[in-house]
Amino acid sequence: MIDRLQRFIDGDDRVFGQLVNEYKERIYTVVLRVVKNKEEAKDLAQEAFVKAYRNRQSFRAESGFYTWVYRIAVNLALNYVKRNRDRQAESIEDITPTRIATAPTDRLEKAELKTAISNAVGKLPPRQKTVFVLRHYEEKPYSEIASLMSITEGAAKANYHQAVQKLKVSLGLYLKEGRLTA
Repeated sequence: MIDRLQRFIDGDDRVFGQLVNEYKERIYTVVLRVVKNKEEAKDLAQEAFVKAYRNRQSFRAESGFYTWVYRIAVNLALNYVKRNRDRQAESIEDITPTRIATAPTDRLEKAELKTAISNAVGKLPPRQKTVFVLRHYEEKPYSEIASLMSITEGAAKANYHQAVQKLKVSLGLYLKEGRLTA
């Protein structure tokens, strides 16, 4: 792996193409969860790889290529969210809430719940939103989130806790109805 990373640093386009193919779906998925817009997510994921390629000389193989590109992508996504805070983003159709109660509901109720969760996550402040997405959907440990976002592990935990508290308030009706479990 080290040899492959060194070849990337040295400008081997074939190795870079392999790395892009290996990680493009994962990078796109995390960006999509942050920006909630498929076209923008695609563009930002591509931009992350372009930025990685242009800055390959500054890559230090100690963290791993995926972690490095992931961090670039998360920063691009956060910047996008900050710039477009007032604009309405498309809702994510393929978001899968992992804590939907098992009680049977019809399609309309599930769609409504998915939209409510997506909207509630989308309204979180950028840092809380990113920490929530990385922890909840990507299942990243706090230490990795802290590293990716250049914050302390305590700050990652605090941001996650604050995000969860805000989501509980935003989704309180669904919690009371038993359609969502805390």
